[in-house]
Amino acid sequence: MSIYQDDQGRSVTTNSMLSAFLRCPNQARYKYAERLKPRFISNKDKPLKRGVWFHSLLEEYYAGRDWKAKHKELSTTFSNLFDEEKDALGDLPAEMAKLMRSYLWHYGANKEDPFHGWEVIDTELTLEAEWPDGEGIFRGRIDLLVRDEFGLWIVDHKTHKTFPNASFRSLDTASALYTWAAWENDLPVKGFIWNYIKPKEPTKPKLVYQDTPRERLSNSKIETDYPTYFLALKEYGLDPKEYKVVLNALKNQRWAPDQVQMSPFFRRDILEKNPDQIARVLAASMKTRDKMHGYDYEDTDAVERSHNYTCEHFCKYVNLCMTELEGGNSDHIRRQSFTMGDPLDYYNETEKKKGEE
Repeated sequence: MSIYQDDQGRSVTTNSMLSAFLRCPNQARYKYAERLKPRFISNKDKPLKRGVWFHSLLEEYYAGRDWKAKHKELSTTFSNLFDEEKDALGDLPAEMAKLMRSYLWHYGANKEDPFHGWEVIDTELTLEAEWPDGEGIFRGRIDLLVRDEFGLWIVDHKTHKTFPNASFRSLDTASALYTWAAWENDLPVKGFIWNYIKPKEPTKPKLVYQDTPRERLSNSKIETDYPTYFLALKEYGLDPKEYKVVLNALKNQRWAPDQVQMSPFFRRDILEKNPDQIARVLAASMKTRDKMHGYDYEDTDAVERSHNYTCEHFCKYVNLCMTELEGGNSDHIRRQSFTMGDPLDYYNETEKKKGEE
């Protein structure tokens, strides 16, 4: 019996399912076999997190919709939070608006070229492909499908405090599986583009020696960008000519084709995928798929746990897992903290949204 089947009785596998199983079979049991979904949204899971918020703005923008309207909607939701929650999250409405404008400036978006050299073919595109051995289907959703002068590319928006290195991208399974699924759907993509964003607004420089003849901007090292720095000079009434060196250095961080990327906030990394590499990823993924779908989740005491320091911070099921490991009665936790729901319902939500456009 597969851990997940669609309405046609086909075994369905996603990259998230494979990752969850490799991370911890017991986590996969809760999420996919038992279909437990948290009844309450904690602060770490709120859709108002910086990364999720910014991803929503990018989704609207590249779909040709008004990102400002989405931002207003999220800001209204934010305003309805308790004061304690707002304090914990910071001033997200102001931060995300500034970061989005910085993103658009950085990539040179304008009315003539709103997508900075990209032709957007599709957004939030769901791909399905039958596995090479015919054992069910793989399903994935890509953020963007774009065309540039070199061909078609899959684009994935990723928010990180620190941008991953080349080794991470080379070993990444999702990019290979999505590229293969695109090929299977007659989309001749050349490879994968990681659209990295640090979800932190550029820092506004501080004014020192305020209200004295010597007032100037602080020389303290900060992560900022040209628009933020320039607007600060205007606000403080300082002459931009006196800060020409700093402004030129910041302006040179702006994205340009074939130039070294120096921005601390935005970076794009491209990796072409070759058939041999993808064949190896497919072979390993199908082996994981077989273990995952064939696993005996009903023998709950024997389902393996893979515990490490990330459990407390990232796993939604840590209290349930701990209670069951200690032999306690977990029924009340299940009733109070979880509900039953389709773990892949976000695919349906995306298709509904696109159908309403």
